[in-house]
Amino acid sequence: MTTRIAVGLDNAQQGRACGRNAARAALESLGKSPVSLALLFTSHPDPAQVLQGVNEVLRNVPLIGATSAGEYSHQGYVERGAGVMLIQSDDILFYGMKHQRRRFLGSGKLFGQLQGISEGGLGSPFSYRTLMLFPDDQSMSLDGVVDQAMTETALLYTILGGAGLKQPAVPQSPAVFYNDQLLRTGLSGAEVLSRVPLGLALANGWTPISGPYRVTQSGDRRVIRLDGRPAREIYEDFFNAHRIHTTSDTFSETLLHYPIGICAEGDCKVSIVMGCDSKGALMVASPPAKGSLIHILSTRPDALITAAEKAIQEALDNLGEQPRAGALFIDCVSTGMVLSDAYEQQRLAVERCMGNMPFLSFRSHGVLARLQGQLSGHYECSVGTCVLPG
Repeated sequence: MTTRIAVGLDNAQQGRACGRNAARAALESLGKSPVSLALLFTSHPDPAQVLQGVNEVLRNVPLIGATSAGEYSHQGYVERGAGVMLIQSDDILFYGMKHQRRRFLGSGKLFGQLQGISEGGLGSPFSYRTLMLFPDDQSMSLDGVVDQAMTETALLYTILGGAGLKQPAVPQSPAVFYNDQLLRTGLSGAEVLSRVPLGLALANGWTPISGPYRVTQSGDRRVIRLDGRPAREIYEDFFNAHRIHTTSDTFSETLLHYPIGICAEGDCKVSIVMGCDSKGALMVASPPAKGSLIHILSTRPDALITAAEKAIQEALDNLGEQPRAGALFIDCVSTGMVLSDAYEQQRLAVERCMGNMPFLSFRSHGVLARLQGQLSGHYECSVGTCVLPG
C-alpha cells in the first residue's frame, strides 16, 4: 500500500485566511504527491469563506466535509477554526458523492450508482467497500441515512461518518461541503474502495442501569410513550427509585446524563435526551422505532476516556499487520455537553493513542455507523475511528 495523509489546522479570525492556512499547512506536509481526497471540517462562523479559502489553495482537488463544533489534531484544538485532511493513495479509490434535500428522507435513491457494486466494481481487486458520510443534522433523518445506505448497498459496505451541525454561537443552519459547493441541506460523502480493509471502530462508555422499556409510540424526534405511559413518567419513576434529585428547572439538564439506548450483547446505541415537551415526550435526535426495547443508561467520566482508547485500539487491530497512514476520529459533541470536565482528558487520550500517526478529529453530532458485529444507525455520545492503511 502507498497511502499518505497530511493534516492542517488553523483558527484565523478571517474565514478565507483560516481555510487557506489550514489547507496550505496540510499541502506542505504532504509534499508533491497528488491529492486523492480532501476532508474539511470547520467550526468557523463563516464556513463559506473557509471553503473558498481551502479551494483557493487546493484548486480542483475533490473535497467533502461538514461544519462541526471543534477540530483537533497533534497541532492542538480549535473552535471557530478549521481542520483539513489530505489523502494521497495509489491503492484506495475515492468517489465523491452529494445529495441535496429539503425534507427528510423519502423515496428514491440517495447515493446513485456506486462504483463498488457496478458490474466492473464487483470483479475488481478493490473489494473492501466503505461509505464515508457527512449529512446535515437538521434536514436529514440520521438513522434514516444509515438505513437507506444499507438498503442501497445490499449490506456490502461498511459505513462510518458524522453529522454536520450548527455551531453553537452562530445563528445559521449546519452545512456540508462538496468540492466548491456549500449545501445547507443534504449530505456529502465518499465511496471508499480499498484493496485491504480499513481500520474502522466505534465505541462508547455507556451501560444500562434501568429497563428495558418498550417504545409504544414515537414520532418526529420524539419518544412519546414507553410501556404505554408518557415517557416523562418513566424518567420521573427512575429518578425517584435512584434518589436522583431534580426540580422543574434542572430536569432537562439531569436528563442529559441519563440517555436512552438500544442494547445488544454489551453494545448500546445511544440517544441523548435533550428534554421533554409539554406532553411529556422525550426530545431526541434519532428516536427508536415503535416496538423497540430501550434502557436508561449511565456512565462515568473515565468510561468515556476508555471508550476513545478502545475505539482507536480496535481500529488499529482491524488493520492487522498493515502499516498505518493516518486516521479520522469522530467525536460526538454530546460528550462535552454531558461531561465537560472529562472532555479535555478524552481529547488528550486520543492524541496519546494516535502516537506519531497524523490524524484529524472533528466534533460531530454523533457517529453514523454500520460496522460488523454492531448495531447500525446514529450513535450519540460515542466515538468513531477510521484508520487508513499506509
